[in-house]
Amino acid sequence: MPMADGWVREIRAMLRKEWRSEMRSKAGIYTAGLFSAVAVVSIWFAAYGQTLSGTLASGLLWIALVFSSVLALPRSFVVEEEQGTGDLLRLWARPHAVFWGKALFNLIQTAAAGVVLSLLFFMLTEMPIRHAGLYAVSILGGCAALAGTMTFCSVLAAQASNRWVLVGAISIPVVLPLVAIGITATRAALGDGTVGGGWTGCAGLACYALAAFAMGPNLCSWIWRG
Repeated sequence: MPMADGWVREIRAMLRKEWRSEMRSKAGIYTAGLFSAVAVVSIWFAAYGQTLSGTLASGLLWIALVFSSVLALPRSFVVEEEQGTGDLLRLWARPHAVFWGKALFNLIQTAAAGVVLSLLFFMLTEMPIRHAGLYAVSILGGCAALAGTMTFCSVLAAQASNRWVLVGAISIPVVLPLVAIGITATRAALGDGTVGGGWTGCAGLACYALAAFAMGPNLCSWIWRG
């Protein structure tokens, strides 16, 4: 189908563009990586010699993951307007393809941060994972939800004059319920709560991600064409 092939080509091209831009500046990678490393080491110093509960460990992990995402991901659309490339991007690709390309890149970046953060955290704290499959699904589901949500927020704030302040203000009420759901899922994987409750939390994260990825392209089209 020619139309479907056109969408796929535009999304791939957008994904390649994001990758090359990030490899040149490395601003998002450095920001997310440095914050994640500092957060995990700070947690390790604070909890040195103590046994963390599953609930506390889950909360600390999600704080580190969310703040690294909030610092790095909103750049998606905001940086286009700051560099003056937004108009060129509008001519080059359809808004839906632009959103999907940027959201998929954000998903890759967030998933990588989640994996690295998890490895550092469990290496330093020696916290046991009671249900590895549940933990993996909760983190990956949370990364997908964060990527879609923060890309969504970046679209909303991109054309405002005080865009960096606005994107932070928009993301707080949107991300807080996501954090609560994520902690519920991850704490069960670390031994607190029930496994059934953990899988319910994973389902909530999946619904959050689906909602963000479903609304984001239409919102992007409406704002950019407006």
